[in-house]
This record gives sequence, C-alpha cells and structure tokens, in this order.
Amino acid sequence: MSPRSARVYQFGDFHLDAGKRLLLGRDGTPVSLTPKAYDTLAYLVEHVGTVLDKDELMRAVWPDTAVEENNLTQNISLLRRVLGEGRSDHRYIATVPSRGYQFVAKVRMAATNRGKSAKESSIAVLPFVNVSGDPDYEYFSDGLAEELINALSRLEGVQVVARTSAFSFKGRQADVREIAEKLGVTLVLEGSVRRSGNRLRVIAQLINADDGCHLWSERYDREMEMRDIFEVQDEITLAVVAALKLKLTGGERSGVLRRHTENVKAHELYLKGRFQLFRMSPSGIQSGMAYLQQAIEADPSDAHAQVGLAHAYRMSALSLEMPPNEVLPKAKAAAEKAIELDRTLAEAHAVLAFNIFWYEWAWGTAEKHFRRALELNPSSADAHWMYAHLRSNTGRHAEALSEIAHARELDPLSGLMNAMEGQFLLHAGRTDDALTRLQEALELDPNSRVAHLFAASACIEKGLFTQAVAEARASSALSPGSSQAVAFEAYANAKLGKRTEARAALDQVLQVSGERFVPPYHIAIIYNGLDETAEALTWLERGFAQRDPKMVFLKVEPKWRNLREDARFVRLLKGMNLFS
Repeated sequence: MSPRSARVYQFGDFHLDAGKRLLLGRDGTPVSLTPKAYDTLAYLVEHVGTVLDKDELMRAVWPDTAVEENNLTQNISLLRRVLGEGRSDHRYIATVPSRGYQFVAKVRMAATNRGKSAKESSIAVLPFVNVSGDPDYEYFSDGLAEELINALSRLEGVQVVARTSAFSFKGRQADVREIAEKLGVTLVLEGSVRRSGNRLRVIAQLINADDGCHLWSERYDREMEMRDIFEVQDEITLAVVAALKLKLTGGERSGVLRRHTENVKAHELYLKGRFQLFRMSPSGIQSGMAYLQQAIEADPSDAHAQVGLAHAYRMSALSLEMPPNEVLPKAKAAAEKAIELDRTLAEAHAVLAFNIFWYEWAWGTAEKHFRRALELNPSSADAHWMYAHLRSNTGRHAEALSEIAHARELDPLSGLMNAMEGQFLLHAGRTDDALTRLQEALELDPNSRVAHLFAASACIEKGLFTQAVAEARASSALSPGSSQAVAFEAYANAKLGKRTEARAALDQVLQVSGERFVPPYHIAIIYNGLDETAEALTWLERGFAQRDPKMVFLKVEPKWRNLREDARFVRLLKGMNLFS
C-alpha cells in the first residue's frame, strides 16, 4: 500500500488499521490473519466496489512469486471465516463467476488520532551495516543501533520500533519507504560502521519515509580512544531530537543521554555479550554469558550487564536444559543486583519477575514486578510478552491475549511475538486461531524453533498427528538438544499408533536423563501419550520436586486433559497455587 498506509478503514464490525497492518474486531481485539491473507483483504478494501480479476489479486499479493490460484482461494476462505460469513452469506466478499472477487460491504474512513505530530514522532532505527570487512565487528554495528533505540525510547511522545522488528530487515535489500510502511513509521534512521585498527567511521542518516528524502546526514571519524563511541552515540541521538523538532529540558536531555556505564571496556564486553545472546544458540548463550560476566568484572556498577546475565542464566535453564536449581538462583541474584544498582530500570524488574515465574511459582510477586516494569517503561514489548506468559499460564486467557496483542503492536515483525501469541491462543482453547498465528510467525521467521514447536503442539490438538511429527522434527533440527520437541514427536507418534517409535524416543530420553538433567515434565508428556498415566504422574511429581520450570504449563497444557480429575494431578496444581 501507498501513502494510504496510515488510514483506518471501517466496515461492519471491523476496523482495518493499514498503518499497523491489523484487522480489529468490534471490541478492538486484533483478529489473527496470516500476512498474505491480510494483504488480500487490504487490497480488496482499498478497491471496494471494484471487480478484481484473480490474476490481478495474485500479482498484488504475491508480486515477486508465481503461485497457484489455490493460494488465493485459501486466503479468501480464511477471510470469509474470520469475517463471520456463512456458506452463502457474502456480506463482505462476493465471488464474481469467471472473473474474481469484489469487496461489497460499505467502507468508510474511521476516526484516527494518527495526526501529523504522531507521525513525526515515529521512528525505526535499522541495524547499522558493518562495512569493516571483518565479521567480528558485527557486534559493534548492531550494538550501536540498539543503544540508539534505547536512547530514543526515553523521549516522551516518540514511538520507537522495537529491536526485533527493526532488525528483521538486516541483510535485506529493501526500499526505505517499504520498510517504513511495514513498521508503521515515517522516519527511518540508518547508517554504517567501519572499524580499522584504532580508527572508527560512522555514517548516519535520517530519512523521511513519505518521500525518501534525507532530513539529516553526518559522518563521524574518530580515534577509538576512551569516550569516542559514547560521543558518537550522543551526537546522533541529539541530531535525531533536533530533526524531530523536540525541545528538551536539562533533565530530559540528561535522561536521554544517560549511559549505563562510563567504562569503555565494560561497554564493549556488554555489546559482545548481547550480540551473542541474540544468536539464541547453545554456543551463543554460553559465549554471551562469559562476555557479560567479564563486563561486570570491568564495571560492577553496570545494572544492564546484570540484567543481561540474568537472561543468560534463564536461557541456560530453558533452552539448554541446565539443572534449574544450579542456574535459576543465579539468574535471580543477578536480577536483584540489577535492581539494587538501579531501581528505575524496567528491564531489571521484568527479568526478576520472569525468573520468579519460572522457578519460584510465586505468581503474585512476579506480577508485582511485571507491573513495576511496565510503569517504568510502558513501551517495552519484552515486558508485555513476558507478563502475558504469566497471565496465560495462570489461566487468565483474555488478559494474556490482550497483553500479547499490545506486545505485537510494539514489535509487529517479531517472529517470537507471533509465536508466543500462537501458544497463548492454543492454551486458551482457540486452536484454529493458534495455527493461523503460528503460520504467520513462520512466515516472518522460517527458522523459529519455538514457532515449529508450538505448531507441533497445536497440530496434536487438531488431530493432525503426521503434521505434528513434521513440525516437531523441524524444531529438533533447529535445536538438537531440545527434549520438548522429542516429547511432542513421541506423543504424536503414539496417537498415530506408532508405539514402537514413541517407545524408542522414550527410552532415548530416559537414557539421556541418566547423564544430564532432562525436564521431567517432557518425559511425563511421552508417558501420557502412551496412555501410561501412572508413570506420567510420577514424572510430574519429580518435576515438582526438582522445580522443573516447564511445570508452569501444568494448568493450561491441553495434553493433560485426561488427568484433570486425578487426585495426584490436583495435588500438584494445589502445590503450585494453580488450582481453581
């Protein structure tokens, strides 16, 4: 879509917010659509009353890809379902025989508060391009962009796109206006970094997405001495503030330019640690943890490094399946230290809340810290999705879906946000919507381990066991050490009648559990798939005793439906304060 991308269209009980690429229901709740289904609807709405040939629609929705007509047919079918149309009740989309389709509902422009000032205060900071010729400097160019995102996010009234969505364009050739349209902003900050020995060159430019014109551009040549990188960050930030025509008081200026450390060595180690953690691989998590520990040694007063370390320990427990009693207390200690160093740091309260959620199961305490995190930074997409996790797993599904929708609005192109929403929809009993959202997550990030994993779980609930096996294997290929993917595959095989394969997987996991920690919760899933409920309950009881983080799913995981009335299962729920 074009300049009309900021428009909001209203038809029937629905609003289509073209700027945010959202279809909203009567109560303002986002309606789950895949990206291509959304594009189909948007094109139909923008050409209301016009009979659109199928070929024209396919060219508009798949401009660079040759697809079969069946793809369009599926999109139309999905749209009719979410719009509430019956088999012969075409209030919105009419089929024109031998031609194509026509949007027939009355469409009007809805009232919107996206005025000029709001548009002028929306910005995306793209990852700076590393032109050093040395991939080892990639952490530096990414880190510079991330630090600028954090600084600009402190500006009152300025909407800054979250890191994940902004970084989704990394390494891709895309027109700035296209990027701005997808992210719902009118300003884009981009640049490049070249490091050679002790020399640093940073080029930054701020672009008006409406016409592609440069509002400001600057080149910075520095010696890599002491505070040079901090000075460059400050100068770029203030240049963007000037371009936005914002006037800062002395206190506001200090807040925007506030640094989490004045120690250059600690800062560089912190950037390396963050860069490694975002790789989301076993080696990345371990390497990131080491860098963050070194950053803390260089500057023990850096609260941000403590937050990063807390996340690294949490990821070690959840992704690397390290013994929870060994790493999660360390995660909590790092989070508490961060709060001790800076009680106003939203990220510290959020990571402490998330750790309490996974390990201590003290839901009220976790909620208190999540609320404090969002008081300090209402625009934190990470805090919103983590808080949504708490609400979902404690059975507050409507609140969870509202929270994750807000997170996705802040970080619209994040595969993780869409995958998490898919999981929360599944646990709310909306399996079809979950599969739709997970498909969208995989379109955004085909290599999303969690999206494949959640899709496997959703397919099991739909009885699509062969597809569930395929999704579980895709997740295993992306994360070979994950016993959860093995558990879902074994569960699906058991339901397919392939008990030999399921039993072999169980024997393998049991053997591994004798060598290292394997979440008992996952072993219980396989036993339950094999209808050996007594053994499943025994392993759940072990999970409770060992504080297995995956036990937080006990209340909402539909695969335990057959055990809900069992006295042993009820005791576990009561022990975790999840019984209601």
